Amino acid sequence: MTEKMNQNNGPKLNDQMLIRREKLEKIRALGVEPYGQKFDYDHHASDIRQQAEELEKNETHVRLAGRIMIRRGQGKTAFCVLRDQSGDIQLYFRKDELPENEWALFKLVDLGDILGIEGVVFKTHTGELTVRVLHFTMLSKSLRPLPEKWHGLTDKEQRYRQRYLDLMVNPEVKDTFVKRAAMMRAIRQWYTDHGFLEVETPVLQPLYGGANAKPFTTHFNALDMTMYLRIAPELYLKRLLVGGYERIFEITRNFRNEGMDTRHNPEFTAIETYQAYGDIEDVINQTEQIVEACAMAAYGTTKFKYEDTEIDVKAPWPRLTMAEAVKKYTPTHEDFDACKTIDDARAIADRLHVEYSEFDGFGKILAECFDAYAEEHLIQPVHITRHPIEVSPLSKLDPADPRYTIRFESYIYGRELANGFSELNDPIDQRQRFEMQVEERKHGDDEAHPIDEDFLTALEYGMPPTGGLGIGLDRLFMLMTNSASIRDILLFPAMKPETALEKKVAKEAEAAAADMEEAEEAIDFSKVEIEPLFQDFVDFDTFSKFDFRAVKVKECSAVPKSKKLLKFVLDDGTGEDRIILSGIHAYYEPEELAGKTLIAITNLPPRKMMGIDSCGMLLSAIHQEEGEEKLHLLMVDRHIPAGAKLY
Repeated sequence: MTEKMNQNNGPKLNDQMLIRREKLEKIRALGVEPYGQKFDYDHHASDIRQQAEELEKNETHVRLAGRIMIRRGQGKTAFCVLRDQSGDIQLYFRKDELPENEWALFKLVDLGDILGIEGVVFKTHTGELTVRVLHFTMLSKSLRPLPEKWHGLTDKEQRYRQRYLDLMVNPEVKDTFVKRAAMMRAIRQWYTDHGFLEVETPVLQPLYGGANAKPFTTHFNALDMTMYLRIAPELYLKRLLVGGYERIFEITRNFRNEGMDTRHNPEFTAIETYQAYGDIEDVINQTEQIVEACAMAAYGTTKFKYEDTEIDVKAPWPRLTMAEAVKKYTPTHEDFDACKTIDDARAIADRLHVEYSEFDGFGKILAECFDAYAEEHLIQPVHITRHPIEVSPLSKLDPADPRYTIRFESYIYGRELANGFSELNDPIDQRQRFEMQVEERKHGDDEAHPIDEDFLTALEYGMPPTGGLGIGLDRLFMLMTNSASIRDILLFPAMKPETALEKKVAKEAEAAAADMEEAEEAIDFSKVEIEPLFQDFVDFDTFSKFDFRAVKVKECSAVPKSKKLLKFVLDDGTGEDRIILSGIHAYYEPEELAGKTLIAITNLPPRKMMGIDSCGMLLSAIHQEEGEEKLHLLMVDRHIPAGAKLY
């Protein structure tokens, strides 16, 4: 099919698009405006199906509107399928039953055109319910042809990028979002019925908090200050508890500047709720009832299938402590509760081949082992309780064991669904927790909490004992709609630029932003500390045995069950892929590195990391700045070919 540039140097037009534009002018020549006015309809396709017998018996005139999806027949009669938001209905057009001008218009109708229809209902000799068209009008002319297989737009990337087309040709996608809306209504109704007030808190915040995550950063020109898109509404909602509200909830859009995968989108929907004078038991009860309400809204039952596995969310759900889950699901049944020292916890991690840093305490090691061994087994609904203090900065301590907190997470199909606490309301303890997070940040955890002094001030006025809950609604809706990816239940998920124009615009915007940043921000090296140079000499022959090569990053991804490792698939010029693992996830997201040209040592012996052979080492530049380690991969000009040797 040929493509031609239009006269205004706009998008290229193929033959079908040119033909449709010619029809557009012919429609206007008939005295018809191809982009019509208001059309009063009184039925949807589903209404006609439900009322078919009565409508046919009484020869009731029906008015409906929608898009033409199929057209069959030639000569003086034709059948079409019209699709509206409720479904499909067959139409019958006959030359001698339409005004002459309308039949002439019908001959210019294409698939994808939106029509307004008036007619009567009947059944064909094959029993197909049909509307005999008596009058129709053009409401919108489609200038682009539908996908060749109108009933199945299957390319996932295209479906996400052109959601309008996906919704148009894949009716089941509409059903997914209808279910999502029904579940959202059920959630709001449950909280309203139980005396909760819906509130709204700021999306732009001067200090982010309420979760361990990387924020999106922006600049507020009017106040000349750095602002953050919220990662969670928690600390603002708790301020409202201090102010006197007792039961509150917020359905919120949160933003986390992290990687994307089938369960993570940088912008996502969650609900947070707080019940003053309550505790963890109240919010566990909330979780079970909310999930039940969603299942009933979507399916009319508490049972549903996800990826061929039947899930039953009927309350009550079983419970396991995090340590019990590790003991149950590790091959050697490791018992963290029995640990007396940090060395005992490290010994367990060593036996399980779970990585940890010298700064990780008992709780972080336990959490890493849970992630590595237990999560994937939690298929039916279960609450995991007694989370360690190191990963729970906002939860009350467990009085029976100060290593743990009064916190739970709910899991279904191996995925965290809800997170709740008996909320910490001791301002002195809260300050100490924040200070612990600051230390974590100094040791490389850039997701750790900053100190929020205003929140601490609010706590010092007194916050009642409270049960707090957060539910990731997108993950819940994934389960309830049998969706494999979070993108399937987001109307417009985040996507990389696709077309050359989009890429060009994005690249120019990025370059302009970089130039502006470089022009406005002078680099300050005054606080940088560099490791002293080695004083010992190395003979030339020893050094020359290292094989330094330029390598191209073909793929980069996070290593499952590891928060630190990135896996690189590299082109080293040999024609075979080279795999190198590097513990730099704290400094880079995988999508930042795809396509970059890096420097690697390629003749080191393979080193097994998380069960994967790492064949070489990527070179980085490291320095200290105000007690914090900074790391930059060595990136070189993309014109350097893969495999080029460094001397």
